[in-house]
Amino acid sequence: MRKLNIAFVGCGGIADAHVEGYKDLHTRGVEVFEVKATCDVYAENAEAKAKAISSFQESKPVVFTDLEAMLKEVSLDAVDLCLPHNVHHTVACQCLERGLHVIIEKPLGITMRTAKLIVDKVMKSGKTLAVAENYRREPKERAFWWAVQEDLIGDPRMVIWAASHWGPKPWGWREDRFVAGGSWVFDGGVHWADLDRYQLGREAVEVFAMNHTFDPVKEGVKVTVDDTTMAIVRYEGNVFSQWLWTRAGPAKTLYLHILYGSKGALSGEGLHIQKDGDKVDTQPMETLVDSMMQKLEPEVIERFFPKGSTNSFAIELYDFYESVMNRREPEVDAWEGYRDMAIPLSFYESARLGRSVKVKDIEELRLEDYQREINEKLGL
Repeated sequence: MRKLNIAFVGCGGIADAHVEGYKDLHTRGVEVFEVKATCDVYAENAEAKAKAISSFQESKPVVFTDLEAMLKEVSLDAVDLCLPHNVHHTVACQCLERGLHVIIEKPLGITMRTAKLIVDKVMKSGKTLAVAENYRREPKERAFWWAVQEDLIGDPRMVIWAASHWGPKPWGWREDRFVAGGSWVFDGGVHWADLDRYQLGREAVEVFAMNHTFDPVKEGVKVTVDDTTMAIVRYEGNVFSQWLWTRAGPAKTLYLHILYGSKGALSGEGLHIQKDGDKVDTQPMETLVDSMMQKLEPEVIERFFPKGSTNSFAIELYDFYESVMNRREPEVDAWEGYRDMAIPLSFYESARLGRSVKVKDIEELRLEDYQREINEKLGL
C-alpha cells in the first residue's frame, strides 16, 4: 500500500485520540500513513504529539509552530486538522488551495457560512475532505443502524437524548462563542445529529429549542455560551428527536440514548422488543452486535471495522485513506458534516427567535440571526 504523507495541524486534546487511531492502524500492520510533521502555536504541544507518534512510527515528525512554514518545507499529501472552530474555514481552505486532502475535526465550521466556504472550496479543488465523525463508527452505533435496517424495532418513532452533568470549571476556549460557536450541544451535538440522520435514514425538517446559561462566570472566566439546551427535532415522516444537554446539573449525572420504533426500542443496553401484555424481551448489546457481525457481508464488515479495528478514530482515518486512494467520497464528507451542524445551529436560531425554525433555512443561509455576530467578527 502506498503511504499517505500527512501532517497534524492543531495538537490539543482531541489530537491525542487521533494519535491513538494512527497507532491502532500501525499495530495491525496497516501502515498507510506517514506522519511527516506536527504543527501547533504552542511548540510543546506539537513536540508532545511528535514524540508520541515516534513511539510507533520509524521517523519522528518535524515540529512546527507556523503553518505556512510547514506547508513550504514539508512534502505532504494531506493534513489532519484538530483546531478551534473559529479557524476551521481559514486553515481548511488554505490547505485545499495548496492541493492537499483534508480530514477535519467536527464541526465542519463555526457557522454555516464558514462551513459553506469549505464545501465550495472542496468542490472547486477536487480534493477529498472528510469530517472526523467517529461516533457512528462505534460497534453499538453500527448495531443501532443495522437493527433499524433490519426492521427489528419497526417504524422509527422517537429518539431520546439526554446528557446531564456538573461542570463548574471553565473549559478553555469552548466557553467563548466567538471561538467555539456554541456550547457542547454544538461541538458534540453534531455527533448526536449525525447519529440521528445516519440511524433514522431521514433528514431534519424543523426544530424548536430553548437554551440558557445558569453559570455565566466560572472561576472568574466569563462564559458566553449556553450551559443548558432543550430541543425537539422533527425529522421526515414525523419522527421526533428530543434533546437535553446540560453541564449545570449538580449531584446526579445522566446519559441516555433511546431509539423507539413501533415494535420495540434500542438503547445502550441493547434491543428491547415489546411482546404480549407487559412482557419485554431484551437482547444485550453484545449479542446484538454479534448478530450484526454474523449477518453483514464480509466486505461491509471490513469497511465498518477494517482489519478488525473497533477504534473509531482509526476507522475514520482508514476511511479517509481509502477515499483518497480510491477517489471516492468518504463516509462523512463535507456535505454530511454540513447537514450535521445545521441541526444544533438551528437550536440557537430557534432560541434566539423564540419560535420553531426550518432546518432548510439554516442550511441555505436564509436564517443567521444568532450566527451573524460571529460571522461579522470573522469578517464575513
